[in-house]
Amino acid sequence: PQPRFGHTLTPVTKTKVVLFGGATGDTGRFSITGDVYTFEVTNRKWIKLEGMGIAPSPRAAHAASAVESLQLVIYGGATGGGALASDDLYLLDLRSGEEAAQWMIVPVIGTTPGRRYGHTVVFSKPNLIVFGGNTGSEAVNDVWALNVEKPPFSWVRIECKSEAPPKRVYHSAALCQMGSATGMMVIFGGR
Repeated sequence: PQPRFGHTLTPVTKTKVVLFGGATGDTGRFSITGDVYTFEVTNRKWIKLEGMGIAPSPRAAHAASAVESLQLVIYGGATGGGALASDDLYLLDLRSGEEAAQWMIVPVIGTTPGRRYGHTVVFSKPNLIVFGGNTGSEAVNDVWALNVEKPPFSWVRIECKSEAPPKRVYHSAALCQMGSATGMMVIFGGR
């Protein structure tokens, strides 16, 4: 793949990551992409995917997370020229192999976190959790969850009882997987 920024790189197995989207080119003259590649760590090979189904539009500053082995979701992002991507939740399913990669829009009912960019999403089974970002008019610090095991799927805004982090965009997030913080979403940085 070309050098880029604003993309996501998501581990979907212990040895495979998926690169999606981002912007290529020079600042001020860049192009927003919607291309998808897998990278196999064991043999150091990139494969460009030509997925079937309904794929996300080209975007940057979106968020991605693995939800199960060989499955990942994409949410939000910017499409260039100040426009934001839809608030649809996309799933890429690689369980049948790269040659049969399948995109779909996850059917969601009710209110969504809305269009945004520079946010984060993590998967804390069974919930996808979205935090922060920018709505196109302001930075936010809201938290939303979607239970992937309870159809019909719907987003729920989470009201935190403790002090919320300040509003932020372009931060990083991770899910703690060990020790007393297991299952906690940790965020860092941003502006």
